[in-house]
Amino acid sequence: MNPLISILTPTWNRCAYLNRVWKGLNEQTYKNIEWIVCDDGSTDDTAATLRELGEKSRFPVTIITASVHIGKARMDNEAVKLAGGEFILWNDSDDYLLPLAIERLVGAWNSIPQTNRDEYVGIRALCASQWGIASSPLPRQGVFDTTWNDLAEKVKLNGDMLYFAKSGALKDHPFPEVDFVVPESVVWTSIGDLKVRIWPEVLMIKEYQAANCISFSGKMEYNRGRAYAMAVSVRNLRSYPSDLRTRLWRSLTFLRYCIHGELPMRDSMRLWGANSPPMALLSLLPLAHLLALKDRLQGKVKQTHREFLAAEKDVQFTTTRFGQGARL
Repeated sequence: MNPLISILTPTWNRCAYLNRVWKGLNEQTYKNIEWIVCDDGSTDDTAATLRELGEKSRFPVTIITASVHIGKARMDNEAVKLAGGEFILWNDSDDYLLPLAIERLVGAWNSIPQTNRDEYVGIRALCASQWGIASSPLPRQGVFDTTWNDLAEKVKLNGDMLYFAKSGALKDHPFPEVDFVVPESVVWTSIGDLKVRIWPEVLMIKEYQAANCISFSGKMEYNRGRAYAMAVSVRNLRSYPSDLRTRLWRSLTFLRYCIHGELPMRDSMRLWGANSPPMALLSLLPLAHLLALKDRLQGKVKQTHREFLAAEKDVQFTTTRFGQGARL
């Protein structure tokens, strides 16, 4: 089996990193790949750099360029729509793949009996950073099968891993386009009941603290995106037990996100749905407003959704393709 693999790279003002991403792809021992790069309204030399890389590539390169900065969630959706591969692999602009990475991932998929593959959504493998393995320890040694949701909720696995997933599953579960950033849990928990094969080998190197990196620090930013992701994730993980304290904390945090994200209460209630009884959520609203006021007084709040909504009205996309055999 020699499927086409779509590698997706969203980028924003990171031209200095793109050659390293391309080099990692160019050195792959597995050759049936395409690279889809999403230029999120960059104002540096990203356009010229991508054109140079596209012109010298032996594999197809598709560049999606946004006329204004519109955020990772929207750019990821645009890339997934154009992905022609059977599988999708995200390679962010501050990461790079080791030469055997895609060969190993395809081999891991092919190691699953063909009659059982409908039960699986993909492969998870290890990443390393400048500080070592990027995730907490795996629950067992060697290759094994589990689900994404079990790893998160039962094993409590933290940190980053490489995700190699069926493109159809990702096309069926796009990111909500409500803010510049929407946490990836909104997608992964939605397909997280399907099995994955864990491949305990480092296949990607990640650089943290790179320029323009997305980090969820103490700031209350991307609040609409976080509200949507939290509501969907809690709903997707409802079969896993949680104590009262955790449920209250989730409800309060969701309401804070909604308040800062300026979501009307009716929309917030509809979004939260059956995650808790409506009256229980409403009873927490006074405390949520007090916490939101504290956030504002501490200068934590950034209402990024306003900028996103303004950009959404004006954004236009252009698509440029390079490389021998580039899809038309």
